[in-house]
Amino acid sequence: MYEFTSRVRYSEIQPDGTMSLGAMLTRMQDCSVFHSDSIGRGPECWLESGFGWLIISWQVKIHSRPVFGTPITTRTWSYRFRGIEGDRIFTIRDDEGRTLAEANSRWIYFNRVTQKPTRVPAVEIEGFGEEEPLADFSYSNRKIRLPDIEPVVQEAMHIQPINIDTNGHVNNLVYIDMAVAYLPADFEVGELRVQYLRQAMLGDVLVPKCYALGESYFVSLENGGGEICAIVEFMR
Repeated sequence: MYEFTSRVRYSEIQPDGTMSLGAMLTRMQDCSVFHSDSIGRGPECWLESGFGWLIISWQVKIHSRPVFGTPITTRTWSYRFRGIEGDRIFTIRDDEGRTLAEANSRWIYFNRVTQKPTRVPAVEIEGFGEEEPLADFSYSNRKIRLPDIEPVVQEAMHIQPINIDTNGHVNNLVYIDMAVAYLPADFEVGELRVQYLRQAMLGDVLVPKCYALGESYFVSLENGGGEICAIVEFMR
């Protein structure tokens, strides 16, 4: 398990003064990288070894958004490794111990040179350990089915250098930021799921396709060939 505590920064709040969805997810991603680094398997190791982790799904529940200056603790731990996959939990709590957000995620271990998944080595499993998952979390299927309705097709976006991370592809949080831009103005996100299917690279084009169904809003991000790179489902 790994955790870090820091106050909510001004750069992390949205116009209403509460922490943005993107900022909360960034805290979670940073926590996982800090965890990797704490066992000697962080970004420097990824670059030297040519191996690293690639997230393939998120399920995030937002219970409350902290305001500027609130001390919050972000915590993460791994609870299962199978073959090429690893599962990881995240929580964000305030200084009174109240859970503000929690998430489940699935990752694959992959060769950064060949861009192919590979079996998780013992050194990773031993370093992270396998702890218990959240007992009261309703785990959803990581696969997302798009509604059988006509989507609203948005203007295509070109991937820029700012969208690329150390793995040479679009960072997983960038897809979510892109999708958030198409939410209705009055849509308050209580839960989201994300499924990643293909990597998008520098110079690629992504076409957002939006679907509204009941209390859910879906955004599918497709490449120029019509293949889905990521699906984001937002729920109230």
